[in-house]
Amino acid sequence: MKKSFRPYLAFLFMGSLLSFSACKDKDDPEPDHEHDVVTTVTLTLTPTNGGQAITATWEDLDGPGGTAPQIDKLVLRANTTYTGSLTFASEEAHGDHTDTHDLTADIREEGTAHEIFYFANPQGLVTITKTDKDANGRPIGLETTAATTAAGQGKLRIVLKHQPGTKSSTSNENTGETDVDITFDTSVQ
Repeated sequence: MKKSFRPYLAFLFMGSLLSFSACKDKDDPEPDHEHDVVTTVTLTLTPTNGGQAITATWEDLDGPGGTAPQIDKLVLRANTTYTGSLTFASEEAHGDHTDTHDLTADIREEGTAHEIFYFANPQGLVTITKTDKDANGRPIGLETTAATTAAGQGKLRIVLKHQPGTKSSTSNENTGETDVDITFDTSVQ
């Protein structure tokens, strides 16, 4: 009787080991699926016919609800075409140092879930055309061309949308979750 009982004990022991090892330790942290808060956006426009690049930065280091962001004025030349690039970063202060995470590569890598939208007011002040594409051939908006015509004053609004599973050929600024929505005062001279 003892011999026939031992295999059952072995199976019971093995089953309890498998069950125990399959249980997740409650102290293990859950993976962080939250996005980093965008604290810095930099728009760089380089004239296609030569000349110095123009850079405008929006910076809100303490995040939403704190001190107002610092925003450069965007000053462009009339009747000029530019090659544009947009970068995003998240900066976190930790006592005596700041950690900076460049989000641009992440947005490009996850291009099928992101799109950047540009709105000039008045319309035609500057015309932005997205030139980069995601794996599905849809625009991302990190790389652009920008064209100005006549001199004028206005604003350029830039909206980064997170659109996992919803980005399509008809996506717009109302599709998905807004990661950042900023506006540059813009002067075309």
